[in-house]
Amino acid sequence: MTDTQLYLGLDLSPEYTQLSFYNVDTHEPESAYHEEAKDTYMLPNILFYSAYHKRAGTVQDGCFKFIDLAGWCAGAKASAYRFEEKGTVVDQIYQKTIDQEDIEVEGKRYKAEELLVKLMALQIKQFTDHLDGFVIRRLTVTVADTSPRIIQAVRGLKSALRLRDDEFNIVSHLDSGLCYIFAQPEPLRNNSVGLFDFGRDGLNFYRIDLTRKYPLIVSVQHTDYRDRMNMRKFGRNYEDMDEAFVPVVREAMGEVFISSVFLTGVGFVENWMKQSAAVLCQGRRVFVGQNIYTKGACFRSLGGTYTDALGRYFIDTEETVKNNIGINLRDGKNTFWPIVYGGNEWFNTRGRVELFPDESRRIQIVYQDILTEEEWNETIEIHGLPARPKKTTKLSIEVEYSASDKGAIVIRDLGFGSLYPTTNKIYRKEFDISALKRKFEENQRTDEQAEAVVYYGTASPQPESEAEPESEAEPEPDMEPDMEPDMEPEQGGDSELETVSAEAAPEQDIESENGDDEPVVQSEFNIPSYLRGQHFDPGE
Repeated sequence: MTDTQLYLGLDLSPEYTQLSFYNVDTHEPESAYHEEAKDTYMLPNILFYSAYHKRAGTVQDGCFKFIDLAGWCAGAKASAYRFEEKGTVVDQIYQKTIDQEDIEVEGKRYKAEELLVKLMALQIKQFTDHLDGFVIRRLTVTVADTSPRIIQAVRGLKSALRLRDDEFNIVSHLDSGLCYIFAQPEPLRNNSVGLFDFGRDGLNFYRIDLTRKYPLIVSVQHTDYRDRMNMRKFGRNYEDMDEAFVPVVREAMGEVFISSVFLTGVGFVENWMKQSAAVLCQGRRVFVGQNIYTKGACFRSLGGTYTDALGRYFIDTEETVKNNIGINLRDGKNTFWPIVYGGNEWFNTRGRVELFPDESRRIQIVYQDILTEEEWNETIEIHGLPARPKKTTKLSIEVEYSASDKGAIVIRDLGFGSLYPTTNKIYRKEFDISALKRKFEENQRTDEQAEAVVYYGTASPQPESEAEPESEAEPEPDMEPDMEPDMEPEQGGDSELETVSAEAAPEQDIESENGDDEPVVQSEFNIPSYLRGQHFDPGE
């Protein structure tokens, strides 16, 4: 029998997980539910462990054979067992992952992120247990919180299931929401589109604007209404909530014409909108759904013809990297050689190049604004490397992001084979592009040329002399500077400048901890033709 080809979207929120799969018969995503909870697609983030179930054994095959799930169950099944079986209930796993807590279960200590990986894997496994055979063609996880610790845990799921780069995506809620919106009939987005997200912590509004001429841009304006609209403030007093929502709707809808509005989140579960619904529906279409994000993630997993229309746009959100970062080749033409391209969400943005510098130990880092084409430069000067002949020092330069405009430049000494072994020195320079822009603007206002910033690394306890050898001629290898982009992520640290040894590197490199060492190749970015996104056939 042919295995079922699965294109999955998993929505990971603090309290619930939702799972969607692409139905080849209906040609649209459908949300999965477990037999214990047919009335809801929202599966609670609860684990239950039973030593009895572990002794009974759990059949694990396919992609689940690499992760120990024996004795564990999750979601609705865990909620049912907690009252019927002897065992241990584990909850608040999402928040404990952010707080980096350890959790003890029947005498064994687990990291919270390890249990979060088990939780996600079990939610998928309990769905696939009803299939005779399956292959995960692509899994997209959409996250409510883009905290680096949540992103790290989700990457752990990729490693646990042994999925390749082209079989796994991580996106934000907003990104998957855009995917869902662009799956709807085009007349719904003839003008701007509104998205209200009413979670347990309160209400957020996203206004989605589309340009109609080149360059094509989808820009998202975020307004935080959590102080005015939250479930702690109103509880079940729905009349007051409805009354308070009316001015919020008028304010949100008042600036531009909005064709359609989408409502999602647990705050919209109850049918409390009366006055506000009348205001909301004036001249626009309104849709309510609790599974917008998971279906949007499923559409992203499909790719192909489902990625064309939104792919024509540059997606400008709070999570989008809006800069390219590279180096100045100092070839007389100030040629820009890219290390990493912007245009994606920061946790999906990574880059690395390798080069053989000449006698100079200075590297000029160039930051390019994608939309305005402005540039800002910083110069890093490396100290502490041993004297070597010209072009026999190989350096790796990596860019890693911790937010859309913050991250670090990481420079590693790779040596030159067995002739000149590596010193294992790593130089780290934090960057803040917003602060860099402000600095250059201040310099322009005072009519002073921006002075290059020089950073020094001193990894070696006894730095060797940097003088070039004079006793013999320097060999010149028959090669040009090797600067092939090789994308690989690494998690940023806290200090502005650090120099660490190779033994410390694994603590920084989130991706390598999870076994995700395959390079990610990004295509050349020519403003503004490098556009990404998704397009889908009309859904619900």
